[in-house]
Amino acid sequence: MTRKLSMERVRDLMVQRMDALRQSVDSTMCTLKVMDEKFADPFDQAVIEASNSVELKCRTNDWHALLEIKETILRIDRGLHGMCDLCGRQISQKRLRAAPMSKLCLECQKEKEAESRQRPKHGCLQGRMSLTHA
Repeated sequence: MTRKLSMERVRDLMVQRMDALRQSVDSTMCTLKVMDEKFADPFDQAVIEASNSVELKCRTNDWHALLEIKETILRIDRGLHGMCDLCGRQISQKRLRAAPMSKLCLECQKEKEAESRQRPKHGCLQGRMSLTHA
């Protein structure tokens, strides 16, 4: 399969995913508007609000996915899809088939992940005093 045909298929797949996410978001927003009523029982109200909170968190994740999909479509349209953002080398077709929204080649992705593992995690034990005194 030619590279151009492969990019067209990836673009079509991204457009389909974007449409599906948009429909899901629209459906959720309609559901949340319908369920936007107050209940006399505070426990029922708490359950509804917790459910809405979970739905909104899912929609936030969908929004981030939409942004990534749009960026992938723009990269395809501009001829940049398949180019590593860090080193500028070609991303392997195998990697792009497995993860079409990849922006880094496998080597750069491994380096990025290794760097993030080496960074200290914020808030774990920083600034805490020992409970035992010597």
